[in-house]
Amino acid sequence: CASADQGEEPMSAVVRVSGKEHRLSLVGGHTITWRKASSGSNETASALPKEQIALVDVLSVLPTERGIRLQSRECPRGHPELTIFTFKKKKRLMRRQHQIRLIFAEGTECQRWCEKLQSALREISRRPRRLLVFVNPVGGRRKAPKIYNKRIAPLFDLAGIDADVVITQRANHALDMLEERDIRNLDGIICVGGDGMYHEVLNGLLKRTQADAGVSLRRSRFLPVTPRVSIGIIPAGSTDAMVYGLMGCVDPITSAIFVILGEQQAVDVASIVSTGRFLRFSSLACSYGFLGDILEHSETMRWLGPRRYDVAGVKCFLRNRGYRCKISYLPSKDTEHHPLDESRCVSGCVVCRKGMDEEECVAPPEKGASAMASSAEVSHPDGGDWREVEGHLTSVVACMSSLASPRSPRGLSPSAHFGDGCLDLIMVDHGSRISTLRQILKVSSNASHLSLPFVHVLRCREIRFRALIPDGLKPPDDEREFPEQRDRQGLPANLASRSSQSTHQPIDVFTDEDPDDSEANRRAKEQRQVLLRRAQSIWNVDGEIVKDAGIDIRVHRQLVKIYSRNVVLRDPQTGCFSSSYHHIENTFEH
Repeated sequence: CASADQGEEPMSAVVRVSGKEHRLSLVGGHTITWRKASSGSNETASALPKEQIALVDVLSVLPTERGIRLQSRECPRGHPELTIFTFKKKKRLMRRQHQIRLIFAEGTECQRWCEKLQSALREISRRPRRLLVFVNPVGGRRKAPKIYNKRIAPLFDLAGIDADVVITQRANHALDMLEERDIRNLDGIICVGGDGMYHEVLNGLLKRTQADAGVSLRRSRFLPVTPRVSIGIIPAGSTDAMVYGLMGCVDPITSAIFVILGEQQAVDVASIVSTGRFLRFSSLACSYGFLGDILEHSETMRWLGPRRYDVAGVKCFLRNRGYRCKISYLPSKDTEHHPLDESRCVSGCVVCRKGMDEEECVAPPEKGASAMASSAEVSHPDGGDWREVEGHLTSVVACMSSLASPRSPRGLSPSAHFGDGCLDLIMVDHGSRISTLRQILKVSSNASHLSLPFVHVLRCREIRFRALIPDGLKPPDDEREFPEQRDRQGLPANLASRSSQSTHQPIDVFTDEDPDDSEANRRAKEQRQVLLRRAQSIWNVDGEIVKDAGIDIRVHRQLVKIYSRNVVLRDPQTGCFSSSYHHIENTFEH
């Protein structure tokens, strides 16, 4: 089709659509339009209603005999047909396949249109042609293989995608395979499972990319290289927070459609380091305390399926443990946006686009987090305006995303952004079970738990976390870091009062070696280990356990691309962005 810019007429033909004659046109080589043919009366062609579809929203174009044959009385026997496969918007931001049947009078005209449209689709460079698909058969409700074979594979076949499918056989199967396999001929890597499967693919892809680029992960600070290959997530797990946060729904077909279209969104990834040793990458959240305990207890009840998180949650709620810790953080630079501003990360997000030409990320500081805004400034060997807080906390969560899910519509940090280069640091003071219950109820509803007086939130570029234990649990010869006394002037009252009375010291990993192997000494060691375990928790990193008590978390801005199309929510009356996913019909557009 000749471009309209060259002054040539658009490609056109007369076809039958829904039993009536229409004038079909290809405008500018990128938009298909069809308008009801004039009946010969006074009505002009321009006054007749017109329908159109952009080629970027077309999944596939096939002759009917090669596509899905449909029975219809409107088609005269023997007339050639062309089927355009696209999608329709459904409730709750979901998409479903939709077909437009075009009936031509002549076979040559039908073939010409078919070849032209197929050629135009191949010229869309962002669309994947070769995919590596990992299917987790034991995740969630063990339905991932059925979801892929029955619902996703037919869509990939329809779009002409060559998919190499791997059914994972063990934990870290995908990670190990990506570290060894040549991925240069791939356009994307798809994981069919939950957040744990995505975390495994993310780490495998990033490790392989850094190895190919010669970036050493053995250094405590490194500048990672962005992978050429994108990641797709087909939700089929116990939790699908990444998919829900990006698209506002958990639906395998919707995710598959955006993979076919090649829609991508760049997201932040954090590197996790402990005592100078790289551990893993994360792009959802790192949780210490309450959420870490839930994950640890749930691992012993995997036979319960997704219900294991509820059982483990009740157990941890009744225990009501608190942990003493010290957190150093590098606050963000932008003073315009902050974790409590009720902004949402949507398509064309100004926060994620802001400052992309700067070396450091730009995101909001402590505005709105009044209780934590006056923490003590400390010097740091890496430089920067580092600050420090210390206290007795129920949980600490570093959010790279909102962590929204069907069970928590707003998530832990509703205003967290996927591509701003920062994390939202949430700290919850240890208190009564009533306080914990209040927070749980707000998180599981459409209310914000960040407004509670015992919940503090900051936006940071980097944090350094150290667990604190009583001196009596430390080996006498163990001299750890941070021996000096910090200036606690300006700390929040609830944190300063507790930290000033404590004689706790930070640790990274507790070890106790003693040449005395007497029975009494061994019993003392065992008792000390039990008490130590109660004094510190574990980290929940994207659903994976990290037992290191002290870790450093550093955010790398928009390091990977995910196949998705982020939602745009607008109020139909004001035209402004909405702060909730609960506007269902006619309040979103893409």
